[in-house]
Amino acid sequence: MKDRPAAPTAPSPAGQRILVVGAGIGGLSAAFRLQRAGYAVTVLESTDHVGGRMWTEEMGGYRIDTGAALLPDSYSEMRRLIRDAGLTDDVQPSGDIYGFLRDGTVHRFGKRLPLRLLTSGLLSTGSKVRLLRLAADAHRLKDRIGFRDLTLVPEADESCTAYADRRLNQELFDYLIEPLSTNYYFAPPEELSMTHVYLAATAALGTGYFNSPKGMVFLPRGLAERLDVRHHSTVHSVEEGDDGVVVRYTDHQGGEHRETAAGCVIAVPGPKVSGLWPGMPAAMRSYLSRLRYSTCLHVSFGLSERPAEPSTWIFVPRREYPGGLGLCLDHNRAPGRAPRGKGLLTLYWPTHLSEDLYDASDEDVTAHALRDLERLGLFPGLSRRIEMTRVSRCRPCVPLTHPGSIAELTEAVRSLDRTSRIVPVGDYFSFGSTNAALASGEQAATQLAVTLTGADRARS
Repeated sequence: MKDRPAAPTAPSPAGQRILVVGAGIGGLSAAFRLQRAGYAVTVLESTDHVGGRMWTEEMGGYRIDTGAALLPDSYSEMRRLIRDAGLTDDVQPSGDIYGFLRDGTVHRFGKRLPLRLLTSGLLSTGSKVRLLRLAADAHRLKDRIGFRDLTLVPEADESCTAYADRRLNQELFDYLIEPLSTNYYFAPPEELSMTHVYLAATAALGTGYFNSPKGMVFLPRGLAERLDVRHHSTVHSVEEGDDGVVVRYTDHQGGEHRETAAGCVIAVPGPKVSGLWPGMPAAMRSYLSRLRYSTCLHVSFGLSERPAEPSTWIFVPRREYPGGLGLCLDHNRAPGRAPRGKGLLTLYWPTHLSEDLYDASDEDVTAHALRDLERLGLFPGLSRRIEMTRVSRCRPCVPLTHPGSIAELTEAVRSLDRTSRIVPVGDYFSFGSTNAALASGEQAATQLAVTLTGADRARS
């Protein structure tokens, strides 16, 4: 029997109303937790659907995840939210085999990553010995590196290139650090700090995964069904006053609104926050102004039959192919992505290639993807099996931490007033991932509830 969400607790004494700006997973998780705490919550979303980067489109029996794709078992916050929302029956274990391409051979790994890496032909003996250094460093940081607070690991501010020069070697940089950066964050390691690699090493590689046959949208859609979400509602400003928070927005019919709520959660991508919140602290505004996001352009191909390759994801280093890229065999990644016996293959480009192609027509982008697949030579005769194509664009996609960004984030977080009735939410507080956004939303709900409870007590 499908589990049911627990009934909300009794309404708060003052019956406060809270507005949440943005129906991505961060905003929805904040709204869900606040509603369960007894608050009257309304979510204002500018588009016609929920989920943001956690969205799935259906085409001819194929389910295409247009943004986020992987859900590691280490996403404990997401697992808990799924349970509390009564969506446990919607998920099941999914594919956990990923491959690294070298010299035309795909070297495959799964949950037993450390052992397989030490026995695989992907790396030389010297590199395998040096790889133990990365394992030791990641283990040392594992209790502090997570999805909630990146400021706890200032030593991870080091650049990927500096770390590789100091602790690893060129081979490990070329066949591990670079493909991880390109495939998880769509950015070259020269532009990133080690935080990204440490997270991949501690939270994604060598672990199991889960997913839903309904697609990644199962969670935001499931949460939205339990909430008051108003689509095509464009928020213009959020300002805190003596009596609460004033939110100005335009509804789906073009009507102008000026509403006062007890509190407000702003859950939109970092670059948009400053324009909505005039009173944002200067240090936070400065941090967000310097924040960079990756761009993701990918092409999905529906196939009349499935390739024999068992991997879920294939990392193609730029040493093996100009610019590097990633391949996801979606039918191996999660159930429900392709009709029975058919396949779904998605090609991902890193940011610089995605930017070059972003404004091209779907036809030109698809043709480019086909040429890349043919040149790789991993799936002979693939073009004859294609029966559906879909081009997906995501900009901004994933926030990127550059060397020094943790110090900037630390200053920005310290500038925020924890008693403010306006609370920002986003994965820009931690790692670019759905779980980081979700965890940020839950933290915001807790913080805002504490603030409003304290205000109630002060008035009584």
